[in-house]
Amino acid sequence: MGSQPMVTARHAVLTRALSRGSRRVAIASGCALALAGSALAATPTQADDRQITAADQAYFSYYHLDAARAKGYTGKGVTIALIDGKVDTSVPELAGTNIIDKTPCTVNSSSEHTNHGTGIASLLVSRDYGVVPDATLLSYQSHDSSSTVEADCQLAAKIPLIGLPSLINHAINDGASIISFSASSRQHENSLKWAIARAMSQGVIITAAAGNAGKDENDTSLSWWSGVVGVSAIDADGKFASYSSWGQGVTTTAVGGPFTERNISDGRIDSTQGTSYSAPIVAGALAQARAKWPNATANQLLQLLVNTAVGHENGWNQYGGYGAANLGGMLNTDPSQYPDENPLADKGGGTSPTPAEVQQYADGLVDPSEIAYDNSYAYRGLDESQITNKDNTYPIHLGTSPRFHRQ
Repeated sequence: MGSQPMVTARHAVLTRALSRGSRRVAIASGCALALAGSALAATPTQADDRQITAADQAYFSYYHLDAARAKGYTGKGVTIALIDGKVDTSVPELAGTNIIDKTPCTVNSSSEHTNHGTGIASLLVSRDYGVVPDATLLSYQSHDSSSTVEADCQLAAKIPLIGLPSLINHAINDGASIISFSASSRQHENSLKWAIARAMSQGVIITAAAGNAGKDENDTSLSWWSGVVGVSAIDADGKFASYSSWGQGVTTTAVGGPFTERNISDGRIDSTQGTSYSAPIVAGALAQARAKWPNATANQLLQLLVNTAVGHENGWNQYGGYGAANLGGMLNTDPSQYPDENPLADKGGGTSPTPAEVQQYADGLVDPSEIAYDNSYAYRGLDESQITNKDNTYPIHLGTSPRFHRQ
C-alpha cells in the first residue's frame, strides 16, 4: 500500500478555492481570508532584508510570550518533532536554534513545502518570536503533492519509510515528547492506528491542524484519531476564524494568524494564516507545560490543556473543542491534581485506537507486520507462526505478554 502525499493546510486552501470559482464570488470576503490564509495570498509586507521580530507576530502579544520568556518558560529540555516540509535553517529567523533534520530518507521538498516547514519551525523555536525558543526541534520531511522522493523512501512498500506512520514512530524513536503535524491526512490504515496507539501508551502527545476549508473536515484530519489534539483557529480578536475547519476531533483552538514568515524562494516577507499555525502554538504550549511540570504524565498535561482552556466550563463543541488554549493557565496550574487518564481516549463516533487497542499494543499483542519502524516493539503473543513470518522484523518472545500475568 503506497503512501498518500500529504497536503499542507496552506496548499489545501489554495487548491480548493481555485476549484470553486462560483462559490468564491458568493462569499468573497470569507474566501479571501481562506485563500490568503493558509495561503493568505502571500502578500509581501516588508523589505527583503528586514529580520522578522516578535512585533510582527499577532500570537506573541496575544499569549504574552514576552512575560513567559522573562520567567524562563522557554521549553528548555523538551524535544518536539515537526512533521512537515523541509526546514531551511539558513534563514535569519532560525539563527541560533537547535534544529536537527531526522528525515529517514531522501525528500526533495518544493519551495512551497519548504516555506511551510520553515515558517512553522520559526513559530516554534525562533530566538526572536518562537513559542519555545530553547526547545530542541527534530525535523521530519513529509511527502506532499508538490515534492518528490528518492528510491530510499520505499514508496511501493507496504509501509513506506516516508509514510506518516513511519515518521511518527521515528519521532518517538528519536526521543520526541510532542509531535506537531499541520497537514491533512486521509489515511486510516492499521499502521497509523498502531503508531498513534504507541504514542498514547508511551506518553507522546500529537497535535494536528483541523484544516482551512471552513467546514467539517474531521475525516481528512489527523485529529480524527483518538488521543490526537485537534486544533482549530481563532483570530487575534479571539473569535472563531472564518477559514477554520471543525469536527468531532477538535480538542482546542488557538490563534491562526496573521503569521509573518519569510518566502524561501525570493526572500520576501509575507503574511499568512491558518490552522497550520494554531496547531504548533498548542504544541509549544504543551512543551512549555512539559518543561514547567516535568513530573506530570502526558495524560495529565492533556487534562491540563482541557481543564484550563478558556470556556471549558461550557463543555465541548465541534468548533473550539473544550475552549481556547490558555498558555498562562497551563503554566500556573499544577497538573498533578488531575487523574492520569487520557481525556481524548474516546472522542466518540467510533474513533480509534480504542483504549483496548492501546493496551493491546502496550502488551505486545499486535501483528508485527502492521507496525512501522517502532524500535521498542517486541511481539509477546501466542502466535507461533510469527517465528517464520518473513514480514516480521521484530523480536519475538512468545507467551511473555504482561496480559498473561496480569491479575
